[in-house]
Amino acid sequence: MGWWNAPDNPELAVGDAVLDLTRHFLFDFSRGYREDLSRKPTLAELEYALNLAVKVNAGSDLFDGLDALEVRQVALTTAKRRRRQTVSAGDIFAFRLDDGRYGFGRIVTDTSMGAVAEFFDYIAGQPILDYSKTGNWLIAPTTIDSFSLLEARKDGDWRIIGHTPGYQPDARFSALRFVYGTPPNFLKAVDIHGKEEPVSATAAKALPALAARGDVNIKTLIAARDGAGGAPASCGGQ
Repeated sequence: MGWWNAPDNPELAVGDAVLDLTRHFLFDFSRGYREDLSRKPTLAELEYALNLAVKVNAGSDLFDGLDALEVRQVALTTAKRRRRQTVSAGDIFAFRLDDGRYGFGRIVTDTSMGAVAEFFDYIAGQPILDYSKTGNWLIAPTTIDSFSLLEARKDGDWRIIGHTPGYQPDARFSALRFVYGTPPNFLKAVDIHGKEEPVSATAAKALPALAARGDVNIKTLIAARDGAGGAPASCGGQ
């Protein structure tokens, strides 16, 4: 079982198997209502059931810290869901792969085509990132169509799941360039901050295109990496 600490509270630990058990409980809870009452349960009913179950069953034999305490209430709070999220540098995102698992990445900078994103070398069964796994890349950083993928969410299953406050790209991005223009004489290389410089047709062949990559494009890059034996990502390619 993989375990990690909650990013907002390092004293809290959670694991993949525990999340799977919780997910199955929620599915089974909903199934009971749908099969017997022909409707889905409300959050108030879930909250009420959790309160009954925890008050009766939660004790020091199951949970730490309850030797001299009792659980008085389990509360679920809600907030209005935003229809569209505005993407910004430092946003952490998850995206669903074709096999049902999830990949993860972070918005590095905004570009004229969308955003530059890095992709962490970490795959999980749930859209929950182990923040200790953000040091290595699954594929080289590339440009994505951040509007379609993460704001309008009309391409694939991508979602923003967190944010790195005060995020600044590190030195690994300093040599990263993308190319656009018309070969052979009107080509420009662009860094992650949008700074442009002329580039030769020969040099341009080694640079990835400045393009609004979508869900299929990213999955193709990942599949190509896997087909190459999972070699470490570098700043180059398509």
